Amino acid sequence: AEQIPVKDIYEDGFKPATNSTGQLLGLIPRAINAALTPLQKWILNKEYNVKETEKLLEKKLEKLNPNLITPPEPHIAVPAIQSISYCMDNENLREMYANLLASSMIKDKQNDVHPSFVEIIKQLSPDEAKILKYLYQKKIEPIINLRRENKKQQGGISIIDYFSLIGEYSNCDFNHRIPSYLENLERLKLIEIDFMAYITTPGTYDFLITHPTITAYTSITNDENYKYETMNGYTKMTNYGKNFCDICIADISNTEIFVIK
Repeated sequence: AEQIPVKDIYEDGFKPATNSTGQLLGLIPRAINAALTPLQKWILNKEYNVKETEKLLEKKLEKLNPNLITPPEPHIAVPAIQSISYCMDNENLREMYANLLASSMIKDKQNDVHPSFVEIIKQLSPDEAKILKYLYQKKIEPIINLRRENKKQQGGISIIDYFSLIGEYSNCDFNHRIPSYLENLERLKLIEIDFMAYITTPGTYDFLITHPTITAYTSITNDENYKYETMNGYTKMTNYGKNFCDICIADISNTEIFVIK
């Protein structure tokens, strides 16, 4: 049988495939570069972002007595300035950092600025920042759990956790993530979630219990084995969370004690 040179096999068989693969592999670095290009502006425009931060602070401190403005603690201000430069395009997080920086520059408030606040903001999503602002104003919010209980045996499982309208009230972008948002805020000790107690004001939970998301289950009456029941609870700010919001969310420009007379 005639032997075909290895060189010819490569050129006739593998070379086209290799070329296609090479073209494919060549696209990967370009795709990565395209994905990272928007981030390069934050590095290149670092000085610009610092200037924008100064403008934000000027606006927040314009009503204050200049004698009350003092240099901030570097271990708070430096990481805050670094972080705010990367979220200039997100109003909620940007405002938190700006409020934190402004508070750290006011003699009568800087002692209330905890060093951990910078790290807290880093661990918040934009939606979670919205929820915090809402809860800071509302103080306490009803929530419910939906459970499927076994009629013949004790026990059951949770079907829906932490159901509320907090996402809608806060104008969140991803309402289906509210339970995980609340768990993260609880993890950070900014809020507490309690089902061992509930709000006793009559009718408090009616709008949740009668919500279509819940009645889709509770209206089932022909199931011989299971029944669906709701558990009432609430979520509210912790003392640490309130302190955080006093510094990072409250509008200090409206604090009367600092207004120039």
